[in-house]
Amino acid sequence: MTAVFTGAGISGDEPTALPRGFGLRDAVLRTMHEAARDALGALVTDEQLEELCGADYKLEVVLGRLWGTVGPDALDCVLALRVDVPNEAHMLSALHLLRGGTHVTVNFDVGIEMAYDLISGAADLPPGTPREYLGALPLWRQAAPALRTVSSHDEFAAWEADGRPPALLKVHGGLTRDQDALADVVVVDIEELGQLTAERAAAVDGLGAAPALMITGYSGGDPDVYGPLLAAAARTAATWACLELPAGSVVPGDAHDHGIDLVLGRPRGLAATALRELLGAAPPWPSVPFPGDGFNDRFHRWEKDLRAAHPAGTIAEAWAWLLADLGKVDVAVAMFARLDARLRHAEILYNRARGDDREAAREMFRQVGAEAPDAATRLHCLLRLGDIARGRANRQARGVRVLGHLAESYLRAVQVLVATRGGRRHLEEGGDAYRLLQQTSLRLLEQMATVGPRAAWPALALCCRVAARWGDRAARLVRNGNRLSLIRQHRAMLRAVGALLRGTPAPSDVRADMRALRATYRAADDLPGAGNCTVTLAVLARAEGDRPAAHALLGEALTDYAAGRPDGRPLPSGEALVKVMTRLIDR
Repeated sequence: MTAVFTGAGISGDEPTALPRGFGLRDAVLRTMHEAARDALGALVTDEQLEELCGADYKLEVVLGRLWGTVGPDALDCVLALRVDVPNEAHMLSALHLLRGGTHVTVNFDVGIEMAYDLISGAADLPPGTPREYLGALPLWRQAAPALRTVSSHDEFAAWEADGRPPALLKVHGGLTRDQDALADVVVVDIEELGQLTAERAAAVDGLGAAPALMITGYSGGDPDVYGPLLAAAARTAATWACLELPAGSVVPGDAHDHGIDLVLGRPRGLAATALRELLGAAPPWPSVPFPGDGFNDRFHRWEKDLRAAHPAGTIAEAWAWLLADLGKVDVAVAMFARLDARLRHAEILYNRARGDDREAAREMFRQVGAEAPDAATRLHCLLRLGDIARGRANRQARGVRVLGHLAESYLRAVQVLVATRGGRRHLEEGGDAYRLLQQTSLRLLEQMATVGPRAAWPALALCCRVAARWGDRAARLVRNGNRLSLIRQHRAMLRAVGALLRGTPAPSDVRADMRALRATYRAADDLPGAGNCTVTLAVLARAEGDRPAAHALLGEALTDYAAGRPDGRPLPSGEALVKVMTRLIDR
């Protein structure tokens, strides 16, 4: 039977009427903008709001920044996605499940589950439901087994152990059945970049085994889902029905490349139309509003609670963070200085890396680390000092001074490992210490390979293998998706450099992994991250003897490093990496 994949678009029609596209994201942005203006006055402008609303940032990026400053309260806006009566697309999706189909979704709400319960007789329509629905429901009702909904990580593990039976598979988690809590939701970008768990990835991959696949109510772009979904769709007869796509969407080109039939616009692009065509005969279902509170009412309650619980300045930090992501780094630096948010201010200076930015960041990290009451912040500051020392060794120092900077970088990592007992306490910080060991070793080995005798290359290749094991340990400890991706890229680079130094091609999985990670970074609009992956691909090309391809890839990486930079110049650390790799490739 045809499998189905859906996004939030299936919940857009009445009576559910939940926001399509960027509706929820834009509502959160307006909340943040208002709070930031209260805290920062004229530094916050309407033009900033317009630019952020016009950008391709997903809800997960916006909530990731807000969550990073106010904590879990940021995610409770998802509870505004409450359903009282399911719409036609929900009813048709439930009918598909009732007939034995498999349905994978990134939608959070419980509209499909409610529809299934109505059809099976396990639930009735709530009081106050318009008479149109009361009259239509008897035409849908039939005996049915209980629906298996798989949302939490534990439920996915059980589903995998049971042999992957047909079910409603919510690979980004969702609201609990009573709609008052969240079940393992993926709603911030650091989780998306961490990729799907093995069981959730299996749900998407399994779509390719169905005789046909219908994708609807989904505009693409999830870094953790989009690539696997395309790969699954390419293995079967796939149709992608969508009301509309964002300007500049990559979906049309990718659909063509993967043999997917793309259908856009009304009426065939609507989820209800696509599902009705898939199922054939199905009873009608009304589309009239449900009385009572809707999404806007519930969202405004969350907004009011958020503003009451958190100072405007704390929310303003998230606003400044988003502007920095947008490339308005100088404005963000001014905002963080006004807010006296020293840790985030130091992070932005570290990433801007212009002039004496990193020296200023170094002093801020020292001060924050010395004054922080919590161990996590103190350990993070120590690791950042190690990162800055490594950067000094790479870009600034000459002669014996390099040894001092490298020694400091290693020392900071060791300090954190001692404090965390090798990562047994404070897992995230312990894993980040192993990340620092791997990254510092990688940069040291790259430099040694470019200046040392070729006779030393076999020994350096062995060192690359040892350093990659620190990455293995780091990956077992950390949960931050950004950090996991960085660890993954550095480990792949060590394997690529090791292959080049040995004079043998790298394992095939390294290239596939870097291509997939580069696509993930690009889907997340993280072009420097994509550039790092492209440099790794360049080293792989040289290991296979293709020097022209390696140089072309390094040029592509430089373009990625320059994208969105205020001065139009490549990120200094990226430019330095390309120079080192150019020397290595030309040896």
